[in-house]
Amino acid sequence: MKKILLSLTLACFGFMVSSNAQTIMSQNFNTTTPPAMPTGWTMTTTGGGLGWQTTNSSTNWYYAIVPAQTGTYAVVDDYSNPGNAPAIMTSPTFSLTGSPYPYVSYDYFFIGGYTMGVDTAEKCYLQVFSGGSWITIDSVGSPYGAWSTRYVSLASYMTATQLRFEYSDFGASLFGVAIDNINLFNAQANDISLTSVTPISGDPGGDFVNSGSAATFGGIVRNLSPNTMTSFVASYSVAGGTPVNTTITTSLAPMATYTFSCTPYTDAVLGNQAVQMWVTETGDPVLSNDSGNTAINAVSFMPTTRVTFEEGTGMWCGYCVRGIVYMDSLWKNDSPGVSIIAAHDQLNGTDALAGENSTTIDYDKFVSGFPGFPGYPGILVNRRYIGDPSDAFTYYGGMSGYFGFADLTLNLTSTGNNIIAAATVKPAMPLNGDYRLAMVVEESNVHSNSYYQHNYYSYTDLNEALAGVGYNFQDSVFSIPGSSMYFQFVARYSIPDFYSTPVGVAGSLPATMTAGTVYPYTFSTVSIPSDWDTANLSVVVMLIDNNVGSNTYQQVVNSITVRKHVHTTGVASIGSGIEKLNVFPNPATDQAHITFNLSQAGSVKFQVYDALGRPAFNVPAEDMVAGGQQINFSTNSLASGVYNVVITTDNGSESQTLSVVR
Repeated sequence: MKKILLSLTLACFGFMVSSNAQTIMSQNFNTTTPPAMPTGWTMTTTGGGLGWQTTNSSTNWYYAIVPAQTGTYAVVDDYSNPGNAPAIMTSPTFSLTGSPYPYVSYDYFFIGGYTMGVDTAEKCYLQVFSGGSWITIDSVGSPYGAWSTRYVSLASYMTATQLRFEYSDFGASLFGVAIDNINLFNAQANDISLTSVTPISGDPGGDFVNSGSAATFGGIVRNLSPNTMTSFVASYSVAGGTPVNTTITTSLAPMATYTFSCTPYTDAVLGNQAVQMWVTETGDPVLSNDSGNTAINAVSFMPTTRVTFEEGTGMWCGYCVRGIVYMDSLWKNDSPGVSIIAAHDQLNGTDALAGENSTTIDYDKFVSGFPGFPGYPGILVNRRYIGDPSDAFTYYGGMSGYFGFADLTLNLTSTGNNIIAAATVKPAMPLNGDYRLAMVVEESNVHSNSYYQHNYYSYTDLNEALAGVGYNFQDSVFSIPGSSMYFQFVARYSIPDFYSTPVGVAGSLPATMTAGTVYPYTFSTVSIPSDWDTANLSVVVMLIDNNVGSNTYQQVVNSITVRKHVHTTGVASIGSGIEKLNVFPNPATDQAHITFNLSQAGSVKFQVYDALGRPAFNVPAEDMVAGGQQINFSTNSLASGVYNVVITTDNGSESQTLSVVR
């Protein structure tokens, strides 16, 4: 049965420190060679397959899509070896004598999946051998897509002599579970641990702040004491300076965590400075887990950031209509903050959109060959994360606040059948080394008359609804004629060829760039074939970090999209000749964009009225050609409230409401 990846959340950054004082037993699986179990640990299974085994980043588990976890860990690979129910991993014997406050902690990871549309649970049970029998003391089956940590008290099982982990798939063919960092220890009074710090050093969304603006340091602490903790002191020191201390009052139960913030710090010095952080609790017997390090980067301005989505898709792929829905939805909701490109896969000539030229064929090879690519439809997000289009909003929500390194501009000019793209880069901080620019020409509202779009979500197949805007694929048939489809963001040409040179044009930017200075680059001229609709073309330019050892090595750190046509969802009005009228962002603060299609060329007037029907903004009528149109206007002169945006042609008018907030 076909398995479908449900969700992959963003990988977690930071660090985890567990108390190693009075350790009774611990196992991080790093002393064994995969797939062997560590000495003293045993595996049994009654369901066939391999059961428990060990693996690491070099041997992988389920196509290496497990977020980074240091060293080796134990897994039940139910994807490769179905039928593992139950699969049991048992520890060596131990004694809790002399340990009045015993706890066990462990890390676990579920990928999460379903079988042909039917949700199926999978569980991992923690059990102890006490009083002559095995007793379940904990069970986990979620969350999916991220490593999580559990702490469980053994105070009620002082006669326990062994632990075991039992995985069950309840008879389904699923993915399995991973276990790591098992730690059996005796808790000690006043033991506090600093488990992570913020901002996270090196995280694109973390340690950047405008010079002269306040920066807030904080983190997460865990109470490793058997008693409730009522207060602690959080401290930090910037560049070895005077410590700043903040007393935190709380009621923190044993093994619970607390997220805290310190007194803000104002940094007026441009550049990077190291920050040390620590927490203090009177009588803390374990000081090794109380401190951590981060950094602060003071920059000259905060760039406008756009998240880049590169989607692998194909007309032959019945699941790829999921990508159509989610990419269209993302553009409709967040177009100012995203760049979206669809790299179509030809697969034996069954997708005409993929065979335009060598760069489009090679673009798909690059996307589908990206390490960890989960299959079609799949997306690369800033070339930092790899996932399913259904998770696009999760990725955007987590990455829209990332630091963009530089502001980008893009100017397009046409000469005959040629298009010339001139970009500029204005760094917000000194950028030294190998930064490069890359460009993609894409087309929207593309038809394919010769091929069919397969659709597994149709009422004739899975009969499942897809949440989002656009075409209702559930109501459609399995094979949709290409002439009935409107494909968006279709990659038509790239500079350079991403399969041979994925990191951009060498030498497009100087090796040393100063903050606040504008650096121009003009790409090679692109000749537009006669079958491309120039009214629906757009260009995406990406800024790529190619510095070996960088936290963003070979990732897209920012991008910009300039389009002559913006795909939106709407209902055509035959009478007015206006189609797909859309206003975004909505609500708006300082600028709004109005996009629409004209069914025929003619005179167009743009007006904005307030809630009482009074004119608030007016643009004289101008002649426009048929096709996609975009009007940008400043809302700075408008007070907070609801307005009516009206587009008028010689044949009629269409309107949409716009909210302005201050």
